[in-house]
Amino acid sequence: MSPFFIISMKKKQFTYIIIAVFGFIHSSCSNNNNDLATYRGGSVTRSYLTKHINKSKYKKYSNDEKLSTIQKFSMRKVIYDYSEELIIDKSINNKTKQILNDEKLERVFDYILKKYSVSDSTLDFIYNAELVDYTVQDILVTHRLSFSEHKDRSPQEAYKLAAIIRKRIDNNDITFDEAVSIYADHPTVEIRNGMMGPLRYGKLPKELDDIIWQSMPGDINGPLETKFGYHVFHIVKREQRKQPVAKNRKKTLRREIENGRYKLLDHYTDIFAEEWFKIFDIELFIENIDTLWQRAEDLDLFVVPEGVSILRLNEAGYQAPLARINDQMVTVDWFIEQAQQHGNYEQSNFVKAYFLYNTLIDLLRRYSAVMWYDISDDQFNNKKMRQMVLSKQETLLYKHYVAQETKIDSMLTEEMIFNRLALKYNIQVRKDLTLD
Repeated sequence: MSPFFIISMKKKQFTYIIIAVFGFIHSSCSNNNNDLATYRGGSVTRSYLTKHINKSKYKKYSNDEKLSTIQKFSMRKVIYDYSEELIIDKSINNKTKQILNDEKLERVFDYILKKYSVSDSTLDFIYNAELVDYTVQDILVTHRLSFSEHKDRSPQEAYKLAAIIRKRIDNNDITFDEAVSIYADHPTVEIRNGMMGPLRYGKLPKELDDIIWQSMPGDINGPLETKFGYHVFHIVKREQRKQPVAKNRKKTLRREIENGRYKLLDHYTDIFAEEWFKIFDIELFIENIDTLWQRAEDLDLFVVPEGVSILRLNEAGYQAPLARINDQMVTVDWFIEQAQQHGNYEQSNFVKAYFLYNTLIDLLRRYSAVMWYDISDDQFNNKKMRQMVLSKQETLLYKHYVAQETKIDSMLTEEMIFNRLALKYNIQVRKDLTLD
């Protein structure tokens, strides 16, 4: 082998080594340029930092301020990634899920509001309804789950009684006046003979308003369910209001309705909830909810005036299903878990069964709205939502962990807590703290 060939080979080997080393250095620099800090299993990158703080403001920081900022975000990320190891109180998981659920629900509600509008026919109906007052005669049959509570009557018994009242009136067995005197739950109702009015549109529950303002004197309606119970009612009088109509009333009325007046917005959102219940085959078992409440009362869980916390309802020992979601039967334990993962429901105390019943409905609606969000990717910006949720969850866990450690040892500072985490998870912060 000629000396020239040997020298040529050595030159090629040296060239390959230089290229390899350069490639390694470039790769390392590239990673270092992107990573402001690393730790076991993760890193704090420039892109991550700029999503959480103002880039131009950060550039004006001194090196000490930059170091402190990167350390803090490194600690945030480590605590988030290793929360199962670091955080003692596991109920914090419910709080992080609550952040996610609430963000999804907010986007669903925004979506509903954007699609909300008032039709001309609805506007005309309410405009004309405002010009008319009604007087009605009402028999209200209450039950344990109604706002006007009757502790000795179930919802099913209330409906049956209201149906009997209506049938007796229709069959001319009794007059409406006689029905009031026989069946009125409250003495004050009997004294005024069940009369209400003159009534203006919007003063009663929407279910009643809509039927009354489409009825004529002499009509009898019901049983009709509202939050107060089951109504059987007689239209006594219809009067045209005499005061003049305000100028541009239709224009201002539309705006008022769009802002929530006359409960049309509530009705509109209820329609969406009903659709979600159909999609996910959701059914609430009213009889079982009624039984749960009776059990809670029998065990003295209900205390006046505080009521009973939703978190304590499992103490009633009632494990019959309260609802069905698709093919899954859910008990009070499921509702307690959901109460801890949505809004402020875990703080709910019930002074009557009506509020328990409505809270369970609300929780099912929230749960179904979140499920609908999850199957409606084409409607929502999930990337933006996930980033916002992640930031809020990291902040929550960071604050919780710092509070946890300082509670264990009041002498600890955030810097000391960081140093402990740095040792445990090998946190390495770069020295050249620049941000492009």
